Amino acid sequence: MEFLKFEIRNGVGIVKIDKPPVNAINTQLYKEIDALFKSINGMDEVKAVILCSDGKHFMAGNDLKELAQLNRSSIFEYRDMVKNSMGAVYDCRVPVIGAVNGAALGAGLGYAASCDILVASEDALFGLPEVKVGFISAGEFLSLLVPGKVVNYMALTGRSVEAWEMMKYGAIYKVVPKEKLMETAMELADDLMANSPLIQQYFKRALHTNANARLAEQCDVEWAFCADIVGSEDYKEAKTAFLQHRKPVYKGK
Repeated sequence: MEFLKFEIRNGVGIVKIDKPPVNAINTQLYKEIDALFKSINGMDEVKAVILCSDGKHFMAGNDLKELAQLNRSSIFEYRDMVKNSMGAVYDCRVPVIGAVNGAALGAGLGYAASCDILVASEDALFGLPEVKVGFISAGEFLSLLVPGKVVNYMALTGRSVEAWEMMKYGAIYKVVPKEKLMETAMELADDLMANSPLIQQYFKRALHTNANARLAEQCDVEWAFCADIVGSEDYKEAKTAFLQHRKPVYKGK
């Protein structure tokens, strides 16, 4: 694995994202996360998992250079890769704790939402800036974290929300100083491991079924709309302007 670090510490599997400078997510990282979490399902010694970052940011969104190359014929294959990777975290056999520092944006927010419980550092920032870079995705994952009207605000403005505010909405269990983040996550893992792993496994499946039985279908809906605009001038302009650090000039076509 090039962009992941993995260790097992006292029954806790620690997955660290390590793709400098900002942990932008590309095809390889999607596939590495998918493969690792599926392999964890076969590790009886792992009773809980912590998903965290080894850098300044948790995950600062997609690699825009890859998104810029998508077209209507390739976008659904890309969607399936993204959906399978986040699904591997969401459906992991054991509880997954997300320890979020810095930016969790776009697909990074999707991975955070795929965790069962979140703890965050005081500098954590959650956002769905897709509308600002000409994309449509991850709204269904944001809906796992905050109420519907807040989803609308974050998705349609592209603005980010600080950890303290996300905690007010019930998205985050605890916000702590950055230097206490991993310690807090490990303490939470110890609490989880005090219970029967078999009962937890079935309880987690029940909770997911009741909470969002249509998550995969909702993901498909957003990507279908994204396929409709992938060849538009605005789609290309949004990414070009972002990469050139300038204000985009939209034409509405």
